[in-house]
Amino acid sequence: MFLFDLVIERKIIMGNRGFTFIEVLSALIIISIISAIALSRVGNSNVELIAASEVVKSHLRYAQLRAMNSGGVWGISCDGTDYWLFMDGNTNNHVILPGEESDPVALMDKKISTASFIVSFDSWGRPYNNASAAGASSGSTITITSPGVSSVGITITEETGCIP
Repeated sequence: MFLFDLVIERKIIMGNRGFTFIEVLSALIIISIISAIALSRVGNSNVELIAASEVVKSHLRYAQLRAMNSGGVWGISCDGTDYWLFMDGNTNNHVILPGEESDPVALMDKKISTASFIVSFDSWGRPYNNASAAGASSGSTITITSPGVSSVGITITEETGCIP
């Protein structure tokens, strides 16, 4: 009993001067959990934007590959709400893109937006800003945006058609 009285007397004299280890540890755990939840929600939309832009890049590369393999003109056309694969230099000759269930592909379904564009490729894989792949080869940059998130640019290199 004497020891218990000493502990109580010491607490009365010293007062509460700090936090216990358990209190500090529990506060850090709570802060960590809240931070993880907040960061995951902020980061998700940026990840979705990058993933959607990579899908558009792969569709552009697919159009380029089809043009090089067939010897004809293939491309991607976008009207600002949808985009689609076309062949023979005619934007009305739609072809379903690999991995997609419908033609055309709705930008809203991918949670992205972009301005209208046409990119076609000739049999050498060179890019053009028109459906018929006529005139001088021209590179371009397509800007993909997601609501509330920064934008991502897809660059198509002139002459080579490289899409990094």
